[in-house]
Amino acid sequence: MINLTANIALAVAAMLDMIVMLGGDITVHHHYGHSNSKYYAWLSKSGELMSSKRLLLLAVFIATFTTMAQQSWMVVMILAATLLVQAIILMTGRQWKLMDPGKGNWLMLATAMLITLIAVMTVAHVGSKISALFATRVTSMFTVMLLPITPLITMLISWLLSPLIMKNGGTDSGDSDNNKESL
Repeated sequence: MINLTANIALAVAAMLDMIVMLGGDITVHHHYGHSNSKYYAWLSKSGELMSSKRLLLLAVFIATFTTMAQQSWMVVMILAATLLVQAIILMTGRQWKLMDPGKGNWLMLATAMLITLIAVMTVAHVGSKISALFATRVTSMFTVMLLPITPLITMLISWLLSPLIMKNGGTDSGDSDNNKESL
């Protein structure tokens, strides 16, 4: 029973971290005019993919697949606490505070979370055919697996919603390149 609770806590912490990470990614994407090519160029040259927050996600991702995490609920709770602390720290950060409620940003975030939630629930449903513990373990692992690829999810959602975002004025807001570099 405690393993079940620990895996649920990890999945919930991962989803909260996902909301915050996607919010930051979408904010930067907005500053580049919702252009995937400009956003990708920024990702490549800024070092964002090797930032401490991304490396922490990779470490947690790898840790969820270890034998210790599979056998000890305490390790799973430590991983959940790590993701929760990161989410809280990032929520108070600059990129999250800069998120503009208009121009398609909230639509992108809601769509990304809906698609992510559908994928996570599908994995949970398939896992529930075996057992509840297996379902929660696989679901938490899958949710953590999605965290390092939030930039790809952001670009996918932008591509899917590009007609809506551009129609609603989601073009570059005229920020100078200096402001873009500081993100």
